[in-house]
Amino acid sequence: MGAEFGSTPWGRAWVRTIESTSGLPDPSLPKARSLARNHAATLTIAAGHVSAEVVEADVVHRVRIDVPAWREPTRTNALRLITAATPRELAAGDLPDALEADFRRHGVDIAVRPEGRTSTCDCRARRRPCVHVLATVYSLAQLVDERPALAVDLRSPGATVTLPSADWIRVTDLDAADFYGD
Repeated sequence: MGAEFGSTPWGRAWVRTIESTSGLPDPSLPKARSLARNHAATLTIAAGHVSAEVVEADVVHRVRIDVPAWREPTRTNALRLITAATPRELAAGDLPDALEADFRRHGVDIAVRPEGRTSTCDCRARRRPCVHVLATVYSLAQLVDERPALAVDLRSPGATVTLPSADWIRVTDLDAADFYGD
């Protein structure tokens, strides 16, 4: 079974920013994963920031995470790597997993650690980042897993952000006889 959050290297980069392997684990992470798993966070994403409404116990908490854009040399390097590694037949919004490794090798960070970004939440929790910010990052990782180019758009100044489609097809709506074609 694959990872629920960070099933691709693109989403995993975001999950790593909140799941530290050094020190004690954050006790808020299980609750944050539960909120994300149950679609409690509704995200709005634009170049440079993520806004979310996280519903917990019928209370809406507003979250905002500001993500710094890549500076010019990094942006140029990222675009060069994308152009070199992305085949034309790749679906819109998808990026090869190997490209993420190229980014790391060339010092192009996909995700931003908590100390490098600004996050706010209107809750009263004393612990920062709070469970709502963590749930937002988990939800962002899921979206990035679905559409890796979202990670690039988030860090690119002036980029138009396209979120993955939320359209679902029920299995019962499919015609098994025609599913595979002729």
